[in-house]
Amino acid sequence: MTEFNYHNPVMLEEVLSFVPPKKLTYLDLTLGRAGHAQNILKKIKKGSTFIGVDCDDDALIYSKENLKEFDKKDNLNFIHSRYAEVFPILRERGFTGADFILMDIGVSSPQFDDPKRGFSYRYDSDLDMRMDPKDKLTAKDIINSYSEKELCRVFRDLGECHSYYPVVKKIINARLVKPINTTFELVDIIKSGLPRKELNEKGHPAKQFFLGLRYEVNGEIRELTKGLEEAIQFLNPSGRLVIISFNSEEDRIVKTIFKKYTTKAPIDKYHPLLEEKEPEFVALTKKPLLPTEKEIEENNRSKPSIMRSLERKKLAR
Repeated sequence: MTEFNYHNPVMLEEVLSFVPPKKLTYLDLTLGRAGHAQNILKKIKKGSTFIGVDCDDDALIYSKENLKEFDKKDNLNFIHSRYAEVFPILRERGFTGADFILMDIGVSSPQFDDPKRGFSYRYDSDLDMRMDPKDKLTAKDIINSYSEKELCRVFRDLGECHSYYPVVKKIINARLVKPINTTFELVDIIKSGLPRKELNEKGHPAKQFFLGLRYEVNGEIRELTKGLEEAIQFLNPSGRLVIISFNSEEDRIVKTIFKKYTTKAPIDKYHPLLEEKEPEFVALTKKPLLPTEKEIEENNRSKPSIMRSLERKKLAR
């Protein structure tokens, strides 16, 4: 496990700029290897409450050890859960809200870099892609059992692949001969189904196909939609939420949900005497923040990151 534990937190300075330097309840919904958490805990005041959530046991084991130095300073809590499903657990444990919530969504560097996890087309490994190794559905199951129609949905709707249908046909034909078990087997099939024009384009030809598979295995789009809604509602008055996404599809979802909570409700023309409702939340980022050129030079994986933040308004006196 320790071999793949290094994680360089993306847009760290930007995240820290939204953290108030006071005693607060800090909820990290995507703890990972605690790269952001370690720095945020250094900034907030003694006596704060920290709750770290992750669905990967390896991440939790490592982070508990990595954050030991804050044991005497703050109240540390760790929960194994998907972030969209953690809110009933939080309330059962007596947590009613948070003053700062961080969501750094997607797969972490340690998960990508560990060949055994099967996330990357750079390594020849078992087709897995589970963020939580206890889950049943794997990428191998999808590739070998989904119907043609279901595979088209995964690659077209989730992966946003262009020439998905010829690839799906190649997958169907290949698995009739023998099961498709490894990442390199799948990469070869993808390459065989793509037109030369796409093979010559910049970037790996399997990238979007692997993204679609990963989304399907982990239900990431559903989790983002549900989890972000829950997180916003869990904010205390004056509480802030920061979310980092990693592609335009994810950012579209974030932007849409933020707009829902930060825009005035339209006046009902059938009830003209009702006052226009002021939104309960305000966007702290009018436009999304992107990593600096310097950060991209130092950590190329930060390049696609997109940050947005909002704040729940104070209670009216």
